[in-house]
Amino acid sequence: MKVAEVLKRWPHLLEVLVAASPAFQKLKNPLLRRTMPNLVTVAQAARIGGLTPEELVARLNRALGVEARLPVAGAEESLLGAPPPPWLSAPVGFHLDVRPILEGGGEPFPNIMAAAKEVAPGERLVLEVLFEPVPLYRVLAKQGFLAWCEKVGERHYRAHFYRQGAGEGGRGPAVPLTEADWEDYQAEVFIEENLEPPLPMMRVLEALAALKPGERLLVHHVRRPIHLLARLEEEGHAYALKDLGPGRVEILIRKGG
Repeated sequence: MKVAEVLKRWPHLLEVLVAASPAFQKLKNPLLRRTMPNLVTVAQAARIGGLTPEELVARLNRALGVEARLPVAGAEESLLGAPPPPWLSAPVGFHLDVRPILEGGGEPFPNIMAAAKEVAPGERLVLEVLFEPVPLYRVLAKQGFLAWCEKVGERHYRAHFYRQGAGEGGRGPAVPLTEADWEDYQAEVFIEENLEPPLPMMRVLEALAALKPGERLLVHHVRRPIHLLARLEEEGHAYALKDLGPGRVEILIRKGG
């Protein structure tokens, strides 16, 4: 059951939620109360507040009395304790700490969505949060992200979201390139600042065509080549990026089979 449904049927339970955990103080804000509860179940809200679903439901049920009782559900949605996935070694495309926003009573959702847009296929979005962000799992899954979460400390969780590349959804994520892969490559391409499109892409694709499946190409570029990356995804090539500063991007590409 969504928190919004609970509050619609029993508005007085708002005070019970607020008293249950400081994390629910933001529900006093009418604007946030119109958005967040529509996305979050009671079980998810419990984890946000640092409670077990059973603890929060027990508090709500006590406030309701014996006439109406809320069900306990959704515990299986947590990823805590799940084995680390193989894609955890994928490069980090964006690292965002939203704990200060949450502690200040703000809503970090827009910041998270903006960060997700910066993450390329084969990269991870890493979030530092105060609670396991279960509602985000489904939201980001619609954008092609896989999720995993670990508890780092008291009120400190680290959530990892891996953006899958083309064709990965049906067979699981491909083995990402590792740091060791950067030490050995079979070809190298340099892209100059004054090279007009589509010549940079053509130069990379021509060099890639000369390689055997599994061999690697190192590209020295002046920017993140969005169209080239999309082409690599379409053709099933794995890649990793390193931003070395203004006008300096390195791309390691492993030719697909």
